[in-house]
Amino acid sequence: MEDEDPLDEIRLRVHDAMHSSPRGLNQSTVARETGMSTDALSRSLNGQRNFSASELARLANVFEVSLGWLITGDPRPDSFVDESKDPLPWRRDQIAETVAFPAGAYREVGLDTGSVPLLDPDTTPESAAGLVAENLGRNLDRPFIHDLPAAIEESYGIGVFVSAEGPDFDARAMRVRGLTYIVVRATGAWYQANLVLARELGELLSGGHLAIGLRSQHPDNWSNDFALALLMPAPRLRSIDWNRQTPRELAEFLWESGVSAKALMRRLDGLGIPRGPAWVHADEGTLQLLVWQDPDCLSHDRARAYRSPRIPFDLFSAHLKGMREGRVDGTSLAWMLDTPLAEL
Repeated sequence: MEDEDPLDEIRLRVHDAMHSSPRGLNQSTVARETGMSTDALSRSLNGQRNFSASELARLANVFEVSLGWLITGDPRPDSFVDESKDPLPWRRDQIAETVAFPAGAYREVGLDTGSVPLLDPDTTPESAAGLVAENLGRNLDRPFIHDLPAAIEESYGIGVFVSAEGPDFDARAMRVRGLTYIVVRATGAWYQANLVLARELGELLSGGHLAIGLRSQHPDNWSNDFALALLMPAPRLRSIDWNRQTPRELAEFLWESGVSAKALMRRLDGLGIPRGPAWVHADEGTLQLLVWQDPDCLSHDRARAYRSPRIPFDLFSAHLKGMREGRVDGTSLAWMLDTPLAEL
């Protein structure tokens, strides 16, 4: 039997939430409280138009249900799970509601990302990092760390978003039927964003992240070790005489690797490589060290990579095309880009 259309399933869940509401909601009330026209709501419920991601977010508030459930059908509430009654080592991810929004944006324009091949379960973080680095660097004319989000999209088809909205978090990967993407919190600390983006890539490729709203607890920190190994390969670190390294050379390494001094210290300690005298300057912090050595580094594109909202180019193009054809109203795109709708 063929799978049902995810968009039809979303419409059915909206129907169910509206009719199950203890408030006794009707279409007129729902339209008024969500800011939708009664015609738009009626056509969406009848399958003649798609709900936008922003409309689904407002509907979730009106129905007092989970946005994740409306979009994905995951029936589990966002409340804390008593692990003593749960045989699996999971914890609830309170960021799920925010990170569910891109799934609605994909569904709105009928776009999928495809599946992501999983690594062999016995693959070590070091071996996995080598394989992934080779994939990320293929067909690129520059190191993949110069634009890690674009390299991940190009190599694996995983959508990468930078979001300035929602509660505080660093990054989250999501795998929802037909969709795989990562949301990174906007920040000026690109060297920290690279690391958490690499960590979430590890979560996806290792199969550690299986459902919206839940995150696995790797007892051995596999994904964190993978991220460090991906950005700072052991052979490269062992080829450097850290005892003779100057502060400028340390800053250049951090810049070219796209990592923080703290992350490099963790990696060196994990590999048993002694630090040199230049590390006295690392106490000043990564940003201060980089600016001290290169005052113009903050104006570089790489330093601005995670400062502003970002969405995958194919999704951006699909929404623009949908707007031109009158199939979408642009509200989801405006939300994702943190831009007034009138400016799109």
